[in-house]
Amino acid sequence: MDRLQSMKIFACVVDSGGFSAAADQLGLSQAQVTRHVAALESDLGLRLLERTTRRMHLTEIGEAYLDRCRRILALVEEADTMGEAHRGEPRGVLRLTSSVSFARAHLAPAIAEYMQLFPETGFDLILSDRTLNMVDEGIDLAFRITHAVDPGLVARPLAPCRVVVCASPGYIERNGRPERPEDLRHHDCLSHSYFKRSIWPFRGAGGEQSIAVRTRVAGDVDFLHALACAGAGVAHLPSYLVGDDIRAGVLVPLLEEYEMPSPSVYAVYPSRHYLLPKVRSFLDYFAERVGDPPHWDRGWSDSAPQ
Repeated sequence: MDRLQSMKIFACVVDSGGFSAAADQLGLSQAQVTRHVAALESDLGLRLLERTTRRMHLTEIGEAYLDRCRRILALVEEADTMGEAHRGEPRGVLRLTSSVSFARAHLAPAIAEYMQLFPETGFDLILSDRTLNMVDEGIDLAFRITHAVDPGLVARPLAPCRVVVCASPGYIERNGRPERPEDLRHHDCLSHSYFKRSIWPFRGAGGEQSIAVRTRVAGDVDFLHALACAGAGVAHLPSYLVGDDIRAGVLVPLLEEYEMPSPSVYAVYPSRHYLLPKVRSFLDYFAERVGDPPHWDRGWSDSAPQ
């Protein structure tokens, strides 16, 4: 059998969670998929998958072999698509990962526009607030909001991601406007579950300080965003999520003389000597769309042109 095809089928079985799902995805019969995986195991003289009638999982050697399969398949894809840069339009499926909130706010409209420009491209997205292993998951490009990127990966900074303390006009009318970070001790605060829920760090003219706030609700960023817009309390949220709300008057930025530690938005991809044209094309398109300064900060941020 074609060894590369068998490797591709083996990876698909793992990614899709089973032989039947892989067969549907690849347009093959389940018997064909089974034969390809069995041929790999026979050639290696090793068991790659342990399977019963109810479940399937990789053996230890299967995990190591899968990692190498992904690397080989990626190199083959590179070789097959090197001519795209000279032929014109990009083509193929891009496997991306991003946090849920950033994907909804910015990747979704960008992808919709990009696919109209390049009809031979498609996208496979993994939305997760966890940091996924790009090689293990076969990911072409990741959008990460962080203070530091894994040194084993290539990272292109796209934009700062300011953290904005904000609340709705209704909340401010009922509860008053905090003028100093210490005032937050007397407000209903909405805190991100992944960070220290009751300690908010600030930096101002007087230096750095950490304020113990009264957290009324802790949750993920999308939920806190909805709560803040509904007037439930004071939240600290990424500017990429609240820029439109601030411009529309739905949310009001607070404590603007102070800063909270802010990460950056990075486009991250595995370290390769040759970046696939479809990846480079979308990355360049998205970076231009974001702009400098990023479009979500324009019209209200002191750091962006008015």
